Amino acid sequence: MTLLEQFKKILRSRKFWVLVTALVGTLAAFLTSEISAWQALQAALAALAVYSTGVAIEDKGYGSQLR
Repeated sequence: MTLLEQFKKILRSRKFWVLVTALVGTLAAFLTSEISAWQALQAALAALAVYSTGVAIEDKGYGSQLR
């Protein structure tokens, strides 16, 4: 799979767009002083952790189907 194909796959992923939405929401809350920098960092790391876990679970399922 080429780099361009991988990039297209990511852009079609619902998990990716949920991550983007969470990060944009966190940034908006931070810029409007609704949350502190520490809370924004925690929210961003939580969103990235959820995305990473979701991708890992998806990859695990895909790998077991190939066997």
